[in-house]
Amino acid sequence: MLTRDELAEVARLKRLTLKNAERDYLQELLLFSLYAGVGRELAFKGGTCLYKLHGLNRFSEDLDFTLVRPIDLDEVMRETVRRLRFFGVSGQVKEAKKHAKEMNFGILLRGPLFTGDRASLCFIPVNVSLREGIALDPERVTLRSLYREIPGFEVFSMTVKEMLAEKVRAIFARGKPRDLYDLWFFLKRGVRLDPSLINRKLRLYRMRFDAEKFARCVEAMGKRWEVDLKNLVVGSLPSFEEVKAEVIGSLGG
Repeated sequence: MLTRDELAEVARLKRLTLKNAERDYLQELLLFSLYAGVGRELAFKGGTCLYKLHGLNRFSEDLDFTLVRPIDLDEVMRETVRRLRFFGVSGQVKEAKKHAKEMNFGILLRGPLFTGDRASLCFIPVNVSLREGIALDPERVTLRSLYREIPGFEVFSMTVKEMLAEKVRAIFARGKPRDLYDLWFFLKRGVRLDPSLINRKLRLYRMRFDAEKFARCVEAMGKRWEVDLKNLVVGSLPSFEEVKAEVIGSLGG
């Protein structure tokens, strides 16, 4: 396990808070341990996937997956945490809640910042989508870690195109500024959206893409833009008005 001083250096290099640097480190240990035991059964996705594998400059706290093939998720998560002992990290799967569409786990770990008191444990949420599967074959991507004890390892990732279709859906469903930011970031990098894929994702909520409703959902995020993102984006945060105009313009608004 990294020392506190090593973690502080990582935080400086990655321009993260010390607590987020610890979470970043433990996320990668969890991913390494997880994919030592599973393969295509779980497709990595969401903000942390975009950050670690695809160059997004926004830190994300949780690990998101889609279940591709049936597995015993409770046992997989317990075994994933057990394997961390080889890195000097102990912990437990504290919560496991199954819902109609997803299964959520709360993982508590004793990381480099653990002082013996419960408040210093690192909490990492893990969310697994159960119902819809994936539309496009997952990509086999090598995660090359900055951390000295984690060798490069393969991860099965949902495609960026499909993740962005899910980001569009999330803007309708939950209205978090981080989803808008992520969508804008990849549109700026030239990733093209697939309207049929967006509508396929929206079918889970019995919806179709509606440009006017999308614009209203985006507009509602303005008041929370800086509060939600200022401590997560590495570098300067673009203005809400700039992002709003570019994203709505890209989706035909």
